Order: sequence, then C-alpha cells, then structure tokens
Amino acid sequence: MLVNFISPLDDRYYEELSEYARWISEKAFFTYRARIEILYLNFLIDLLSKEGIIEPLTNEERKTLLSLGFSDDDYLRVKELENRLGHDVKALEYLLREKLDKSGLGRITHLIHLGLTSEDVNNLALGVLIKVAMYEFLIPELLELIDRLTSIINNYSDLPMLGRTHGQPATPTTFGKEVAYHTYRVCYWLNNIMNIKLQGKVSGATGSMASFSIISGDIDWVSELRGFVSELGFEPAVVTTQILPSDSITHLLTSIGLMSQSLINLAQDLWIYNMLGYIHVRGRPIGSSTMPHKVNPVDLENAEGNLKLGSSILMEISRYLQVSRLQRDLSDSTIKRNIGLGIGHIMLGIRRLSAVVGNIEVDRDAINRDLDEHWEVLSEAVQVRLRVLGMVDAYERALSKFRGLSMNREEYIKVLNELGVKDPELLTLSPQKYIGYARDLALECIKYCNETLNLTRARIQDEVAKLERLGFISREDQGITI
Repeated sequence: MLVNFISPLDDRYYEELSEYARWISEKAFFTYRARIEILYLNFLIDLLSKEGIIEPLTNEERKTLLSLGFSDDDYLRVKELENRLGHDVKALEYLLREKLDKSGLGRITHLIHLGLTSEDVNNLALGVLIKVAMYEFLIPELLELIDRLTSIINNYSDLPMLGRTHGQPATPTTFGKEVAYHTYRVCYWLNNIMNIKLQGKVSGATGSMASFSIISGDIDWVSELRGFVSELGFEPAVVTTQILPSDSITHLLTSIGLMSQSLINLAQDLWIYNMLGYIHVRGRPIGSSTMPHKVNPVDLENAEGNLKLGSSILMEISRYLQVSRLQRDLSDSTIKRNIGLGIGHIMLGIRRLSAVVGNIEVDRDAINRDLDEHWEVLSEAVQVRLRVLGMVDAYERALSKFRGLSMNREEYIKVLNELGVKDPELLTLSPQKYIGYARDLALECIKYCNETLNLTRARIQDEVAKLERLGFISREDQGITI
C-alpha cells in the first residue's frame, strides 16, 4: 500500500534507517514506557511486601511479570484506548491491566502505575530511547568515521600541503595535520558527550512525592525511588517539578549538535579540497541533468545538509526545553518527540561523510604542484629567520618584496639575494620543507583519539549490557529486537 509520508527519513532514506526507526519510533517509545511500568511494578511489590502491606510475588509470578512484552497488537490496542481516553500513558496502564489479567496476575493489577504521574514514566522512557539512539546507532557510526579519519591522518601526516588563511596561500601544513584538526574536534566532543550523565526522576505530580506518603508513611521513599532511578542507569535529580529538569538532556543534545557543527566544518573543507583537486571524492556517480561531464560530490553535500538540519533540530529542542511554566505545561511533549528525528538526520550525515572519507583519493601531484607555485608563503620564515639573525626591520623589508606576489623558486631566490641573505637555512628552504611540527601534531591527535575510542567502546559495552539486563533491548539471531 502506498503511504504518503511527511518526513524524508520515513521515505527517501527509510531503507538506510529502517532498523533505527524500529528502535526510535512512537511504538518503540511505548515499548520503553511499558517496560518502565513493569520494572516499577516489580520494584513496588518488593517494597510493599517487605512492609507486610501486600503478598510478595512468587518466583513464577515474578518470571511471568518480567517476561511481559509489547507487541504490534499491543500497540494497536493502546492507540485504540488512547483515542477513547485521551491520554497515552493512561491507555498504557489499562493495556497492562489487561495483560496482567490474561497472564494470571490479576491480583496485582490495582498496583500498576500506583503513585506515579505520567512524566515519571515518560522521562525514564525518553532517557532509554536516547541511550538506545546513542549507543546502538549514533556513537558506533561516529566511531567508524573516526577510525577512517585516523587512518588518513596516519597515511598523510607528512604530506606537505599549501595552507590557506582567508582563502589565500599561507604557511604550508600537511594534509594529515589538517584532517587531524577536524578529527581532534570530533573526539573532543565525543569525550564531552561520554561524560554527560542523563538524569531521571520518580517524584509524582508536582515533584513532592506526595502520593507515596499516602501509600505508606513508614518507607523512606526519597531514598527508595532514587535507588530505583539509579538502577535504571540514570542519575536521580534532587529536586523536580512534575517534569524532570531538562538540563542533562539539553547538555547532551547541545553537545551532539555542536559536535555536528564540527563535522559540517570537515565536510566543507573536504568539499573545498575536492574543488582544488587535492582529493578526489569517489562515491555515487551523481552528475548533472544537463552537463554530462560532471560528477558531483553529492555525499559530501548530503552529509552537510543532514548535519545542519539535525544539529538545528537538537539545538532548538535544547533551547526550548530549558523553560517550563510553573510545575508543568505540555508544550515540551511534542518537542521531545522530535529528538529521534534530529539524531536520525545527524546519523545519516555521519554515514554519508564516513562513506566519503573511506573512499578519498589524495592527489599528491596536485598538492605538490600547488606548493611549487607559491614560494611566497616562505615570507614568514624569511622575516622570522632574519629577525633571529639580528635584522631589526626584517618584517618591513620582507613585506616590500613579498606582498601580493605569487612566486616560483627562482623568484624566491632572487628576493633573498636582493635582501642580502646568505643564510643556508633560508637558501635551502622550500615550501615542502616548511611544515614545522605538523607531522608530530597529527600523530599526537591519533593517540588522543585512540584513547577516546577505547573509553567510548567500553562505555558502549556497559550501557548496552545494562539496557539488555533491564529488558529494554534483546539480541536474537544476531539481530536486535525490542
């Protein structure tokens, strides 16, 4: 059946993102909410049974409770209930009551969602969704890109290349060092992202935990509920309203958005290097509808566009979530539903960029030819060296000889003779040799990024293991199901 989609992620790019969609969709969000409700019910029964308020679960009952899933039919049923009730989380509560009855757990149906407000469930489920998006999709894509970038750095750390400042020929650098600059930025943001701890809360309708004091006044609810949040892998927020303070989420989304900006910078610089002929971007042979000779760097341009859009979405969400009227207003609900969309565009941009980086052909001849045509870029070396040798007005004299000119080797030597230079350091210097410590700096970047990658891979392993242990994700037949 032909369906008219609004978002290109659900149409043009769906084949690439179908697995991601399954994890981040509205149905997936309901799945995470259902699991939160089940884990909370298990926690609540344990707590109340210790106080003698209710009978504890038998081993078989606990096994049945924790095995409850959320199927496609459940999703259709919960949407049916939502249309009737006008509230999605209440609809989920009713669905879970039905499932408990059918599973022989009718005696505990009255305890489902007890004490909770919908945002107690939503904030934790959204946190799970974000973690799944990050640790199963976004960060692994980013690691692959960084691996490819570090390979380029290693291969071309000592390849001299003309520098350009303000678009003009400038002091030489190396191709590897310039790639290292962008890679370092990405690794910096990755480090930042990995150090952000998402918060969570279970604190009731206005954040005062009032309903829990009615359940039992003998339980230390502050400690117990914070323990429940911690067990789910979140840092308990100390003070909340009905909603979780947005600061940890906005910190994370903003960092992802800013990391995307650094990737946009990389995509744009690679685009320019391709234009200059320094590199040749091999990928999908997309050309012009009217100019048959053209092969456009479409993956670079697609990467740039998706990164810009994804970054804009996450940055706007971050800005908006910082404000909520009094104890709660609902305007943030529709905003939060677009987090997966923003991350999806960024992930698509990273994939496109990674494909380009993995297939770049570096044209050494073109790079060297450009250097040979711009010996005037040694003017910095000339004025610095002459000042070291005692020439007070070296900068001014070099300025009068080099400014605004484009030189070859012969013209450079002629200028040195006119300046009376006898120094062998300058007489034997060439643009290819004037790269300073570019190679060492590039290799240092590899070391920094490798440390970041090792820490990140360990974190991914820990986070995914926790999501699996809590039942939010499971792996079957080498695939992942939720």
